[in-house]
Amino acid sequence: MKISTGLDPQLDQLLADSEKNYDHLVPLLGRYAELLTASNTKIMAHYAPLIEAVCLLWEPEKEVIKGIRMFSVGLTNYFSAKFQAAMEPCEAAIEILKDSGHRDIYAMAHMIYGGNNRSLGEFDTAVKHLMIGVEMVDPEGFFAVFKGLGYYQLAEINVHINDYEAAERNYEITVRVSELLKNDLGLFRAYNGMANFCLSQNKLEKAKHYLNLSLSIKGLTDSQKSRSYCDLGIYYHRSQDYTHAEINLRKSYELRMEAGLKDAAATSLINLARTEIALEQPDKALTSLQNALEFCQESQSKSKIMECYHLLAKVYAKKGEWKKSSESYEKHDELQSELTTKQLQNIYNLKNGQIKKQKAVIEEAHKEITDSIKYAQRIQSAILPPMNMVQSHLKDAFILYKPKDVVAGDFYWMEHKDGKTLFAAADCTGHGVPGAMVSVVCNNALNRSVREYKLTDPGKILDKTRAIVIQEFEKSDEAVQDGMDIALCSLEGNKLQYAGAHNPLWIVRNGELMETKPNKQPIGQFDNPLPYMSHTFDLKKGDSFYIFSDGYVDQFGGEKGKKFRAKAFKELLLSIQNKKMDEQKNLLNKSFENWKGSLEQIDDVCVIGVRIS
Repeated sequence: MKISTGLDPQLDQLLADSEKNYDHLVPLLGRYAELLTASNTKIMAHYAPLIEAVCLLWEPEKEVIKGIRMFSVGLTNYFSAKFQAAMEPCEAAIEILKDSGHRDIYAMAHMIYGGNNRSLGEFDTAVKHLMIGVEMVDPEGFFAVFKGLGYYQLAEINVHINDYEAAERNYEITVRVSELLKNDLGLFRAYNGMANFCLSQNKLEKAKHYLNLSLSIKGLTDSQKSRSYCDLGIYYHRSQDYTHAEINLRKSYELRMEAGLKDAAATSLINLARTEIALEQPDKALTSLQNALEFCQESQSKSKIMECYHLLAKVYAKKGEWKKSSESYEKHDELQSELTTKQLQNIYNLKNGQIKKQKAVIEEAHKEITDSIKYAQRIQSAILPPMNMVQSHLKDAFILYKPKDVVAGDFYWMEHKDGKTLFAAADCTGHGVPGAMVSVVCNNALNRSVREYKLTDPGKILDKTRAIVIQEFEKSDEAVQDGMDIALCSLEGNKLQYAGAHNPLWIVRNGELMETKPNKQPIGQFDNPLPYMSHTFDLKKGDSFYIFSDGYVDQFGGEKGKKFRAKAFKELLLSIQNKKMDEQKNLLNKSFENWKGSLEQIDDVCVIGVRIS
């Protein structure tokens, strides 16, 4: 068998290996299926007969190979939009492989069978088989990318039957699975799906956001871009910008025809016809729909045929051809009736059973995760200085500490050595559990710099802390770029010393705010690092000073959903200088919550204020 083509060297090698050992057939089909998801018609045309031939080579020796061959035939027909032709081989594959131990191929046969049924309008059967597929496909196996694709197809069905809650959930799972697998094509499909979901609910700006995300993915083929152009056309149509709708839909149609994707081209034509109707161009719309109907009848896609007849009825009505309009409505209604109440009930029964199973698994996992995070919170709380220690060394002060999650990347730190009170507001990379883990390393490094190396000068403490943090992370086999931004102070009587890594010091005196800028380098890996600079100040009674992480000023909120910004934070601090420090804390917290409103807190917050009394 001649197999060297250069079309895909990996497929060529797997074909050669499969001729010698049938164990290579599964990875061979995994690679073939992955390429087909990108609508690669050249790959399909060349390799489909070669794969079938190598399966037939082994079939006399091992009966299960017939099931694998039947799956490959069903797979090829499915991606050729020959949905009816794919049914029988998929059914055969499911029957032969059910007790074979070839779990992934068996799961994929269900997945493709479900996809076929979805295209043919048999939604209850589609949901049943897609659910089996997504549960069984190994997320680390040869068909891992299809796990996300299965959830995507479920979401598309949910949208079609107006089950928007389930649709959103399945699209979100598609995104998570695709991100986990680093599958850009899966993300592309998910973003397009979310765009369609938003369009179905008339959330136009969110739809455009997801469409822009889909087009931003690198390495897309023309056939993949055609999907986004089609959806952009729908977006513009919904926005009543029919000129741009027509441009994008025609572009989508042309790209799909160039790729030989007639079933997908039919979708572009159906939406183009809808726009042409809005533009009062019934003759153009009629041509588009007649071509679309021809393509849909080839693929036997009932749901699209139903759409064609619905729009044809409108076109004929605009042209005054009432008999044809009535006949088209009748054909539409006849197809629509096939999606019976019983079929919908079957879908909901399947979905509810699935939700119950998922809920039990999620609740158990959630309990374990919650218990672990609560324990992590106790550990992190143990490394924070207790408030009685803070109050004994900083008589007139406050600490506003608002973790975004249960545990945080921000932390505050304090030591008392040689008559000096050393304290800091620190912001480690990330938030939540990852940020908390980095905070433990950085907190320990600060402690060692003071306790083990006897340092009290803020700049020298930061130099040593940086060295310790880098040393700790260098132990990893992987490059770790995590670290910390920090503002560190030493207070002895009225003498203040400060050093900072990205985080500044603000001193307020007589209604004026003076800023001391930090070194623009983090505690961690940095090209050409310099020693951290210590700044010394002789403070006066009534002076206040503040150190903080960036969580407060970066919070989105207000009427326009923008960042709070440093300028507004300065003005706020100046406006509350006549208040006691504990009142300042309460006012800062209230202002933050009012600004945030219903929006999510985006980062940890740590603000320390001290007044000289």
